[in-house]
Amino acid sequence: MKKTAILIDGGFFFAKVGFFIRKYFKTQEITADHLIDLMWKIVKFHTEIERGQHSGREPQELYRIYYYDSPPLDKQVKLPHPEKGQNTPKDKNFKAEPMNKLRAEFHAKLKGTRKTALRMGKLQSTDWKLNDHTLKELRTGKKKWEDLTNADWYYEVNQKGVDVKLGMDITILSYEKLVDVIVLIAGDSDFVPAAKQARIKGVDFILNPLKQEISEELSEHIDGIQSFSIGVGLAEILKCTPDNEPSWWLEYQAKIEAKRDSKRKRKAKSQKR
Repeated sequence: MKKTAILIDGGFFFAKVGFFIRKYFKTQEITADHLIDLMWKIVKFHTEIERGQHSGREPQELYRIYYYDSPPLDKQVKLPHPEKGQNTPKDKNFKAEPMNKLRAEFHAKLKGTRKTALRMGKLQSTDWKLNDHTLKELRTGKKKWEDLTNADWYYEVNQKGVDVKLGMDITILSYEKLVDVIVLIAGDSDFVPAAKQARIKGVDFILNPLKQEISEELSEHIDGIQSFSIGVGLAEILKCTPDNEPSWWLEYQAKIEAKRDSKRKRKAKSQKR
């Protein structure tokens, strides 16, 4: 069996998870154990599934999971604006934010997870910045400076050292011929130089953008796309239906029913023989 390394851009992965929790699983209690289960679902999606888009492909052996991230923001800062009737802005404690607490708990779980290497970078915070939508409204005159509220700002945080660690691991895995396949879970083009080197060394380089669209230019530098649905994965783990039954869930349900129907027909056909 071909050895496969799964490399996960933690910032990208957690942003996707956060989006689906906020939009489709608001009433569900999500724990670090759920996220560990989700991670293993993704691993099995790439190594064990033999049907669908993987039809005809041999099962693959997991070499190791590499998870790249930085610690969640744990500082306390002043909000940009005071609340109505107040003279000074309140403090915002990022450490108490539910998603930051979940992220820290997830990191702790990863440290004790088999065949998993946690690659931690450093967090570099800057300051409050206006979000893109607000900037556009200010430029077009739809909003005035005096109308701004705390909802128009976000606190910018950058990861430092994560991309370097990821690039180094891709290079070592490829040049030392430790694996045959590298699966990268990411959504940007920062990895392209390392991916080129991996392909030169004969490694099959697969991108999993978690259903996010990627550019044609990016597609040129990989050997294939195998995209996993975070929404479906969470729904299966939580054993619940997503809020408002989105189109991607209805499509998934239709596929499941089609498979069941096909299985019933095959069974009925075999019984007639």
